[in-house]
Amino acid sequence: MLNGKLQQVIDMLPVIRQLYAYEVYMMVMDTDGVVRGYSVPDGVAPQLQIGEVFHDPTGAYQAVMRTGTKKHNCLPPEVMGEAFEGELVPIKDGMELVGCIICTYSVGTKAQMASTTAKFKESVHHINDSISDVVIGIEKLFKMLTEMNEMTSSVEGDVHNAVDVVNKISGNASRSNILALNASIEAARSGEHGRGFAVVATEMGKLAGDSGSSATEIKGTLNVITDHLATIATFIKDANGVAKEHMTNIGEIQKILEETIVLAEALQKDIHK
Repeated sequence: MLNGKLQQVIDMLPVIRQLYAYEVYMMVMDTDGVVRGYSVPDGVAPQLQIGEVFHDPTGAYQAVMRTGTKKHNCLPPEVMGEAFEGELVPIKDGMELVGCIICTYSVGTKAQMASTTAKFKESVHHINDSISDVVIGIEKLFKMLTEMNEMTSSVEGDVHNAVDVVNKISGNASRSNILALNASIEAARSGEHGRGFAVVATEMGKLAGDSGSSATEIKGTLNVITDHLATIATFIKDANGVAKEHMTNIGEIQKILEETIVLAEALQKDIHK
């Protein structure tokens, strides 16, 4: 008759399976090594049937039965068709040793998990490095935009100075025009003797008029440039705001990636235990 404690363990095998993050192969044996129960992944045939005797060439099972203590073991492929490793835990009914439960998993599955985790960690590192490059690029862009804003302010100041110069030219043109008009009047009063002076006064009036017109055109152009510079300054300010916002968002993403890397490293350590 099967020991009651062994039967309880056999009945608990479906629950025990749920404690593992990956597929496990479990067998319950009595003190003679006879298989009394098992649980294997769906679709997988058991290597040993109930009633068959388990032969462990590594001696781990015999050691557990002799000492009554838990033992970690690695089974070569010839035992169950592929390499396995896992835990051998003694089953006791009070102080009496009545059997053993073996919970093993495929080394190939573990290696695949380790490989996948390593690739995942590497991918996260690459993403983190790429984001770091993006951060450096945004920082350079932010610096360039700041320098452009300073240059725009400097050019805007130069344009204002040029407008002042043009205003002076326009004022001088107006005064020159008045002088030319006065000279024409005086030349007319001088009659025949002032005829040559009248020609000079007329040319001075034309020159003053042309200077005034040119000054007006230049001033109009400078005003347009000033308006454009103001628009550019606004665009640069907006771009700076967007760059700062992206820097903040990318900083949050980097924190998440760093946490993900830590989790991947912890998973690697657990797999290699």
